[in-house]
Amino acid sequence: MSSTQPFLKGAVVLIPAFALGRAQELLLILDEYWSNHPDLHKIPIYYASPLAKRCMAVYQTYINSMNERIRNQFANSNAFDFKHISPLNSIENFNNVGPSVVMASPSGLQSGLSRQLFEM
Repeated sequence: MSSTQPFLKGAVVLIPAFALGRAQELLLILDEYWSNHPDLHKIPIYYASPLAKRCMAVYQTYINSMNERIRNQFANSNAFDFKHISPLNSIENFNNVGPSVVMASPSGLQSGLSRQLFEM
């Protein structure tokens, strides 16, 4: 199966994730992947985690603690200034009209935005 097959059918891919650590890593990976695959540019990526959004400032502050690849990338541009990813502040702001990727917390789907999106 190709990386675009789920989207051809209008799928919404929900990625439940912790708000810290893995979320930022996944966002970096997704943004880089989207940048390298122009056929995906029309498919939006959202992260639905107010805590993850607030933590971005902390990651940007401590960029020198990141691995060499991120530090080198930050010398040219802010690695956490995503080109293909937008924050999703509430379920009311989610426009479920086509294919998209949504990363949401909490990762256990027990409550919050991830649970609300799962039940849509």
